[in-house]
Amino acid sequence: MTGARFGYREAVTTPLRIAAAQYAPRVGEVEWNRAEAVRQATTAAEQGARLIVLPELASSGYVFTSRDEAAATSEPVDGAFTAALHEVSARFGCVIVAGFNEHAQTVRHNSAVIVGPAGPLGVYRKLHLFNDEQTWFAPGDGLVVADTPAGHVGAVICYDLRFPEAARALALAGAEIIAVPTNWVASFKRTVWDDRGYVQGDHLAMATAGQNGVVIACADRVGVERDVRFIGASIIVGPDGWPVAGPASADGDELLVADVDMDDIATMRRSTPRNHLLNDRRPDAYSVRETRGTESVPV
Repeated sequence: MTGARFGYREAVTTPLRIAAAQYAPRVGEVEWNRAEAVRQATTAAEQGARLIVLPELASSGYVFTSRDEAAATSEPVDGAFTAALHEVSARFGCVIVAGFNEHAQTVRHNSAVIVGPAGPLGVYRKLHLFNDEQTWFAPGDGLVVADTPAGHVGAVICYDLRFPEAARALALAGAEIIAVPTNWVASFKRTVWDDRGYVQGDHLAMATAGQNGVVIACADRVGVERDVRFIGASIIVGPDGWPVAGPASADGDELLVADVDMDDIATMRRSTPRNHLLNDRRPDAYSVRETRGTESVPV
């Protein structure tokens, strides 16, 4: 399976400039967060970025203390946060992927909206909720690949990167780029940064990109919010699994910008003249047979 065809793809020029904005949203300060998201996206667009990724829950902050606080900072996908990003997208002709606290009917989701010049192109609701997120949010029930002016864009959020099935499903559905709004934390980790400044999320992003022949753009946040420390190290990874920008610093605002040749995606998926990362899959053989002792080994 080589992935679906989309109408926008023929219009995508190569290279594509991608930006990942690393900064510190403020819990509960929705107006400040909206203004800062606009500022970050505008700065990236002024540098020529056609795809811009902002952190997880950029609209609301992350460390809530009650359901009431989580509810008070939520909004629908057609709310003020998305509308403000749409203005930037329409002005510059770019695509923005941003995490937001979504109020959807009777539940809340930790979501990412994909915004293009014409308006919202898709909403992804985080499937794998991390720790206290399980108190504030309901999990999503599916994945999204959006046909955008920047290419075929899928999204996962933070902890989702630990589950390879999600990225593989996006790649099989035609995703060329996977945007990852994230809030990586120092909590629960034996080692936070390695001696080169990489965090575990960076290595997961690199492995995911290399396994699927996709571009991965992770926009993390920084700062300390109610005793929870966020660890930066945002990264943009090419379809060969190697970084093209980052990792960013551990604790400072930083805008990563990288040019990625979209034609490299097809090249990297065809890893040798006789191999293809997606077509060589053997789902018919991915079953497990338990063996006990030498007498059960087939001959």
